[in-house]
Formats: sequence, structure tokens, C-alpha cells
Amino acid sequence: MKILNFFYENPPKFELSFERKVQIPFGKNVLIKGAKHCGKRKLILNFLSNFKPEEILFLDLKDLRFEKDSLKNLKTFLKQNPQIKILCLYNLDFTPNLDFVSIPMILSTDKKNIVLPDFMELELDYPDFEEFISISKKNLPVNHLVGLFLQSGRSIFRENEVLRKNFTFLELEILKYLAINLGNQISTAKLFTTLKSKIKTSKDSVYQSIKDLENSFIIHSVFHDEKKLRKIYFRDFALKNALCIQKDFKHLFENLILNELFKLKQDFFYNKFFHFYSKTSKTAYISSPTLDIDLIKLRAKKILPKALELGIFHIFFITLSSEESFFEQGVKFEVLCFDKWALGF
Repeated sequence: MKILNFFYENPPKFELSFERKVQIPFGKNVLIKGAKHCGKRKLILNFLSNFKPEEILFLDLKDLRFEKDSLKNLKTFLKQNPQIKILCLYNLDFTPNLDFVSIPMILSTDKKNIVLPDFMELELDYPDFEEFISISKKNLPVNHLVGLFLQSGRSIFRENEVLRKNFTFLELEILKYLAINLGNQISTAKLFTTLKSKIKTSKDSVYQSIKDLENSFIIHSVFHDEKKLRKIYFRDFALKNALCIQKDFKHLFENLILNELFKLKQDFFYNKFFHFYSKTSKTAYISSPTLDIDLIKLRAKKILPKALELGIFHIFFITLSSEESFFEQGVKFEVLCFDKWALGF
């Protein structure tokens, strides 16, 4: 009871910050999922600023002063403090029993596999390009902001110290391998063989670490539409340059496009014709940062039969500077520079 009382009497500072596109609704039980350092805490504290401090019980489960066993006293504590109107459990890494709680709850986790019945799920991603512009508050031309975005990335995972603090040695080795092979088809068996030649590890450990990285919103798999193949990208494209010295702007830009596509909340697939396409919206995306219009039109004619076969009638070529729009046999091809495309949906 003392621990609960300590956190109740010493709440975090509830102050307004930059508003994200994802917003927490009032009066509902909400489970917020997202990667470490994606802004979950700021989102929650921004919402809690609508309440008086005495109306809030905010428990950070990863605070070194917190003890999990104290949750056994939560039911009694809430009864003794009826002025509490909202409960927040931050940094949740297990499924709690909260059936006795009658007030609205906000829970947050960086684990995809935590599921709570009767809770509304909100997924918070790292800031997209539009949010980056609002956060940076820099009065620069949009094309300069694209360059700044490419340098800055979407998260704080740019410095060695931060990376070492947040990932195990094995996870870092896996991430370095993925950075070097970004945009290529990934074989987990080959990844294990490569790592085994460098460090002492087991196949089970490598496979489990990959699952953990995916479950914690650090990496994202895109699967081939027909074969049992996949490519693995980063939830923050900037991890590519933070983890290896090999420069590969083509695949970095490809990862950047996928990061923007996350906000559509759709499953994307790939094949030799399209970098990403949605079976739901029948829309395809091709990363073409430096191709000129003539080469893009030539490529469009080559992929047209496959587009018609898959029922895809809208294809985007995402570039750094080129723009045009044209039709071929009922299929709309749009060539857009990244900033206009990213800010347009």
C-alpha cells in the first residue's frame, strides 16, 4: 500500500506537449501499443493534463521504486481513494487482472502480443513526416525538411549509447545484419549462420530475438505475395545508417516509404514488380528516388500486365523531385515527390 500511495502522492508532471495524430478518447479503457520512445508517455501525460492531480493514479511499472506485488493492494487502494477518476499503468509487460476496476483505465505497452479484452487498442507509431515538420518547428523549405528528416530519423535510436542501453548484444548483432541487408530478402537460417561465425549463439536464441524485435515494434516484415520469402525493414528507417557504414540510399528511401505507409494500417506485400502493394486497397508503391520520367514510363509499361493481373489500378512512383500523372489501360500511374505524397494522406 505504501508504494501505491507514494506514486499517488508523487505523480509525473502533467503538461501539454505536441499533439499527435493519435488521440486518447475520454471515458474508455484504452491499451496503447508502440515502440520504446515513440511518444506514449507524452501522449498519456498530455491527456491526463485534463484531470486534477488527485484524480489520477499513474503507475510506471518499470520505475525502479515500483514493485509488481503492490498491485495486489490496488483494489483496496482505489476503494480508499474514491476521488481517483482514472488509472494509468505505464510500461506494461504482462497481462494484469483488472476486472475489479470500475474507473477508466489507460494502459501502455511496447509489446504487440499483449491483448486485453474490452480494451480499445491504439497503436502509436514514431512521428511521420507531417508530424516531424510540426515538431521541428523549423522555417525551412519542404525539400530541406525532407533532407533533415532523412538525417534525423523518427526516433532517438541514432547514438551508440542509446542503442546499447535498449538492446541486448545479440539483438544489436541481428539489427546490424538487417541494416547491411536492408531491402533484400532475408533468410533467418542464413542470418543465424552468419552470426554463428562471429559470436557464440544458438538458433533458438536468434529466432526468439527476431520475434522479440518484431513484437516490440523495432522491425517489420513484409512478405512476398506468393513465395515463402520476406524482407525485414526498420520501424525507423534511420537505424540503417546508425548501425552500419555501408551507404545504400535506394533501400533507405524504400524503408522511408514503408514507414509512411504504416499510417494506412494495411498489410503490404512485395514481388519483383512492386516494392509494396496492398491487396485491400489495390494500390502499389514503387520507390524511385532518382529515376527520371522517361525511365519511369518505360518501367510502367513493363509492370502494367502484372498490375492488371493483380487488379491493381493505382500505382505510385515515389521520387525526390519528379512529378507527373498518366493512365495506361485504366491503370493510374502517379509520379510524386516524397514530400507531396507523404503530406497528401
